[in-house]
Amino acid sequence: MKDEIDKSNVLLVDDEPENLKLLSLMMKRANLTPRPVPNGRLAITAAVNDPPDIVLLDINMPELSGFDVCRWFKQDSRLEGIPIIFISGQQSIEDKIEAFRIGAVDYISKPFQEAEVTERIKTHLRLKRLQIDLNLYNRQLQQRISRQVKEITASHIATIFALAKLAEVRDNDTGRHIERVQTFTKILAEHLRENGLYPSILTTDFIDHLYQAASLHDIGKVGTPDAILLKPDKLTEEEFAIMKQHCALGGETLAAVLGHYPENQLLAIGKDVARSHHERWDGTGYPDGLKE
Repeated sequence: MKDEIDKSNVLLVDDEPENLKLLSLMMKRANLTPRPVPNGRLAITAAVNDPPDIVLLDINMPELSGFDVCRWFKQDSRLEGIPIIFISGQQSIEDKIEAFRIGAVDYISKPFQEAEVTERIKTHLRLKRLQIDLNLYNRQLQQRISRQVKEITASHIATIFALAKLAEVRDNDTGRHIERVQTFTKILAEHLRENGLYPSILTTDFIDHLYQAASLHDIGKVGTPDAILLKPDKLTEEEFAIMKQHCALGGETLAAVLGHYPENQLLAIGKDVARSHHERWDGTGYPDGLKE
């Protein structure tokens, strides 16, 4: 850690030349790089042009006080993450509270000890380095999780599609039926969105899930007897009543799985697709006779 903070540049802001000289000498002895400036405006300009690693800031200065400079830093997206330590002869509790309220990380009172100043600066440089490392680790972790989620999702979709194809194998006269239903479903959903219908529902993610869920529409046919499912002739009324049960069976099966994974949107849509894909606009569909 020591090597990482060595030569870190410290912006020193004080309107007293002697203070700047002393602080600069202290920074050099601590193996840090001093950048002395005599007022607040120059401090802001210097920081914008080349952001420092940390700022040591006096409070009482003409034109812009240390408080003004700190507020400027915290309102500027380029500078807001730079730690600021106030160093001042003002001893009032109110000043110290205000310093922390506007975003300072520390407050050193004058007169000060050299060891105290340099160790506090190094401590906050280490904390800043740890925060940078933590943020980097969190970003990498988030990317890793995102990749794993995509892989798991792709695996789940492949498994679901395989199950749907297994159901289709028993009734394959139509050929590539699942793929066509998926494609038509996506085209219809995108057309509705393009015409401004259901904008809060038909998001890109929803349409993607709907496309995948469409493969599950006939999953309930695994429970239909071969004698009915594969009958080449027209079904009798009794046989057709049994055939129609595949909608409810598919919906109920997916609902049971959804009970274990209630946040899975693909299963939630698939449940509705499986149950309701034979409903009709005029209410003559099945199993629930939904209308419009």
